[in-house]
Amino acid sequence: MQIAAIGSAVSESEKPRSLSAPLLIGMIFAAALAPLGSTMMSVGLPAIGADLGRDQAELTQWLVASYLIASIALQSPGGKLGDLIGHRRALILGLLSYAAGSALGLAVANLPALVAARVFMAAGGAAIVPATMALMRTQISAERRARAFGYFGACMSLAAAIGPLLGGELTTAFGWRAIFAANLPVIALALLLVVLTGRQLAHAPTGPRPRFDFGGSILLGAGLAMAVIALRMNSEQTLWLGIGGGFLLAALPFWERRVQAPVIDFRLFRSRAFFAGGAVIALQNLAMYPLLHQLPIFFKQVHADHAHEIGRALLALTLAMTLLSIAGGRLSEKLGARAQVMIGSLLALGGLYFFRDFGALTSPMDAIAGLILIGAGLGLSSAPSNAAAMADAPREIAGMAGGVLSTMRYIGGVIGIAAMGKILVDAKSIADHNTVVYVYAAALATSAALALLLPGRKPRATQQS
Repeated sequence: MQIAAIGSAVSESEKPRSLSAPLLIGMIFAAALAPLGSTMMSVGLPAIGADLGRDQAELTQWLVASYLIASIALQSPGGKLGDLIGHRRALILGLLSYAAGSALGLAVANLPALVAARVFMAAGGAAIVPATMALMRTQISAERRARAFGYFGACMSLAAAIGPLLGGELTTAFGWRAIFAANLPVIALALLLVVLTGRQLAHAPTGPRPRFDFGGSILLGAGLAMAVIALRMNSEQTLWLGIGGGFLLAALPFWERRVQAPVIDFRLFRSRAFFAGGAVIALQNLAMYPLLHQLPIFFKQVHADHAHEIGRALLALTLAMTLLSIAGGRLSEKLGARAQVMIGSLLALGGLYFFRDFGALTSPMDAIAGLILIGAGLGLSSAPSNAAAMADAPREIAGMAGGVLSTMRYIGGVIGIAAMGKILVDAKSIADHNTVVYVYAAALATSAALALLLPGRKPRATQQS
């Protein structure tokens, strides 16, 4: 079921078209900045700590957590901004914000200024990713949209994998400031491609512009920030913080009914495809991200080392996910979202069979087969779930829809890591590691069931844009 369009009808000149290859490359390069900036920073923390005289735990709390929290809290407002001013403008604005944060991080040498730089970068990413998703929704025809989302997912996965390797090499060769400097050429290339080739895009909305929903943005941002902090800190002291965040989020739907242009239009979730696609994205991230954290913890606790082998094993998952995201975008044009997301979820679930007994894992190499299957399954599912969800979002709120899906992706990972931490806290028992796998299995089994709510393959003649 597709929800009714919100706003005026779309004119013939605004119907989806095929984006030029340079423009699509520029958009995807821009979106890759968000995972690249997140993962590069993780390996630069020891060097930053040595330079600033701060311990790594403090830096993780401020530089990593601030980026994560700002990214989660600003996705939906960033997407809504694109709906109001035009997605191309929001994309350019996001790139400029990311550039400002990168330049600030390159120039300063104190922790508060570095935190500000990271928040600027997170705000830029929160405008870039929903704008990119919205442009693919509004400017690419339905029969080619999943293919574009396949490239999008592949580039995001590859950027996340390359980040630690690139960050480590840059920090070793040039110092930690090179982590910020590395963003600037990518930003320049993306800006060049978007500005020079983006004139073909539909113009920004015309007529009276509704007021931006600052009240809803504050409720959403503060509620999500408080909830994420409570989940990440995972202690009794944060209980009231979590309750406060839940209260603000519960109040959000009541507020949004009162405003003309809500930051989240909850009517989106009346669509089976949007609800199922977003839930699949969240659940699959709930299974993937904690597993990526769990394996290094396990091998450090039980086998003491294997650091290099762990990196190679995790790279196998990322490469499988990257390759199958590209292939999956094309394959879903034949299979349809329902069948492909179910196959992908079950394939990933099958990969968990190799983790049924952590005691049998004597080396990270023993995990490679399972990681490849999980990566392949998630790669197959990524493009059709995103494309199906975005297809059921009205064009007028495509940015908001992209922001909501991106928020759900982040939240799934945060909840999964919190659950893993709760089970494994101060534990060195193999049985505890085995227990966490049941959480992943439940998430992937639920995503397979939710695939039934996604649309099946439509005859080409009946596909709609």
